[in-house]
Amino acid sequence: MINATFTIKTQSINETHDGQGVKIAYGECKFSHYSKDGVVEDIISYRAKGSAAVSIAEAGVNSCGVVIGYLDLEVKDTGKGYKSKLCTLVIRNFIPTTTVNTTLATTAIPTTFPMPLEPQNIQQPVGAGADVVHSNGYLNTTDSSNIPF
Repeated sequence: MINATFTIKTQSINETHDGQGVKIAYGECKFSHYSKDGVVEDIISYRAKGSAAVSIAEAGVNSCGVVIGYLDLEVKDTGKGYKSKLCTLVIRNFIPTTTVNTTLATTAIPTTFPMPLEPQNIQQPVGAGADVVHSNGYLNTTDSSNIPF
C-alpha cells in the first residue's frame, strides 16, 4: 500500500454507518495535478471511515482539506472481453483548510488605549547615595584639583 497526500475539494458527501456504528463518508472530490496542458482538475470518488469521516461531514460540501490515504484500484469484469479499473481514494486522515459553513465575527477595536499606571512609591536602593545613583554606580573619592593637566 502506497500512502498519498492530496489537497481536495469535496463535491458530494454521503453518510452511513457500519454494523458497529462507525461513521462512513463517501462521495466525489476534486483535486488538481499538472499535465502537459498545465494544471488540470480531476474528479475521483473517495471513502472514509471513523474520525476522517466525521471531519469530512463536519466540514461540509465544497470544503477544502488535506487528506492522507491511499488509492484503491478495483478491477471489474464487464463481460465484454475487457476489464475496467475503478480508482477510489481511501482517506485515513482529513485536515480541513477551509469550510463553507464559516461565519464571520466582527470584533470591536477600542479607539482609546489605556494609559500606563504611574508607580506610587519609587524607593532608592539601600546604602546607595545620590552621588552613586547619578554617577552610574561609581563614587569618585579623589581630589581632582591637583591634577596638572
